[in-house]
Amino acid sequence: MLKENERIEDLQYKGLKIIQSENGYRFTTDAVLLANFVRGAKGKKVVDIGCGSGIVSILIAAKQQPSLVVGVEIQPEVADMAARSVEMNGLSDTVTVVCSDVREWAKGTDGTYDVVVVNPPYRKVGSGFSQEADTLAISRHEVTLTLEDVFSAAKKALKFGGSMYLVHQAERLAEAFALGDKYGLQGKELCPVCPREGEPPNVFLARFVKGGKVGLKWLAPIVVFDREGNYTVTVKKLYGESFAD
Repeated sequence: MLKENERIEDLQYKGLKIIQSENGYRFTTDAVLLANFVRGAKGKKVVDIGCGSGIVSILIAAKQQPSLVVGVEIQPEVADMAARSVEMNGLSDTVTVVCSDVREWAKGTDGTYDVVVVNPPYRKVGSGFSQEADTLAISRHEVTLTLEDVFSAAKKALKFGGSMYLVHQAERLAEAFALGDKYGLQGKELCPVCPREGEPPNVFLARFVKGGKVGLKWLAPIVVFDREGNYTVTVKKLYGESFAD
């Protein structure tokens, strides 16, 4: 099940585990928060755009019992790792990992999905610290997938009334909502994520609805770390539960 420089990590929920690369990109708390932000996926068809290690797909499949989760990942070695994690957790009947460019994959979807989830690369090419490893660069920078590509793909994949759940940097909030307007995905819920109590948000969680009416609901901020640098009770709870619980 494991290849060179890989290890298995416990996801702290009903015995779920995931394969992680010791040298490549590793999932963060943002991915866990996103998976737990999703609601209404039971019995539905879900697509995880840029699924990476498969963490979001696996958690949604285990916690919400959708009829199908398709994880789309452009990097063959990363897609293979995600597929092995799915198999290891006995979720192959629900989760399928597809190695493809999301921009091409979305062309054949024809509005058949109920839910889109996406934890995309946060940084534009040329911004932030340049990663040497290709897998890190693709995961963290918009090398193969821009934020506009995400909204374009979601518009194609979603049914009318379907929801897209997004996690992204707070500094790109205005850009995300402008793209939502452009592609007919109305922002309906917004949850700020703050590193510590009293600090401004550095990340946001948002739900967009295809064809939704104007009207945004603000949710209470999530604070990730306490003063001692440990996860807050809220975040610890989310590792074991979901917003739907």
